[in-house]
Amino acid sequence: MIGSAGPAHFPNYQYVVGDVSSGHAVVVDPAWDSGGIARRIEREGWSLQAIVLTHGHSDHVNGVAELARLMPAPVYVSADEAAYYDVDVPGLTHCGDGATVHAGSIAVRAMHTPGHTVGSCSFLVGDHLFVGDTLFPEGVGFTHFEGGCASDLYDSVRRLGREIADETLVYSGHRYQHGPGLTFGELRRRNIYLHLSSRKDFVEFADRRTVAASHDRLLPDASATPTGYAALTWSDDGATPATRK
Repeated sequence: MIGSAGPAHFPNYQYVVGDVSSGHAVVVDPAWDSGGIARRIEREGWSLQAIVLTHGHSDHVNGVAELARLMPAPVYVSADEAAYYDVDVPGLTHCGDGATVHAGSIAVRAMHTPGHTVGSCSFLVGDHLFVGDTLFPEGVGFTHFEGGCASDLYDSVRRLGREIADETLVYSGHRYQHGPGLTFGELRRRNIYLHLSSRKDFVEFADRRTVAASHDRLLPDASATPTGYAALTWSDDGATPATRK
């Protein structure tokens, strides 16, 4: 299930992965409305087994502590990310690159994909890949925030291009034009960054300061009450006709 909430101009996606046979669930990047996430899990009759964090930016993690209080479960994040952003919540566990988190009946493979942040992770659950702000159908995450590195992001995007099958469904942390649930093969066709083989070209393109500077507002202050807040809404399937053009 896909939840959307946060600043109306650029809401966040948070994901609930559920195994209907076992009733186990994993949440990816809980933010903005932990109570709403918990209520949805309860409504489905599921048991939360793990929370996984793609990165430590406030708009993706400001609901972690509250969700872990409401539904105690281990919280997985890379060690680099936890240290850099001082992520400190009950049940915090560092997930190594390539490690598999066994969240009840759900197997979650962690892939370190730094660049947008120093310790960003992507998580592969079956044929579903949760990439946070590392990769979008139209581009990649900004690297001009503190802790970002375009050269690291080049390595991460190249890695995803090598290791992820074309039929894998991709779920990002925000929406620009196309929503979550496109296949990786569709991203290959749409996303220029997956075709930039030169590190120099990739870094220069990703570091375009005139573009990046105009998007500073996209990293909201989670400690403040957002203006134009979008309440949590749910979609059971990101691969809607609108996103599968």
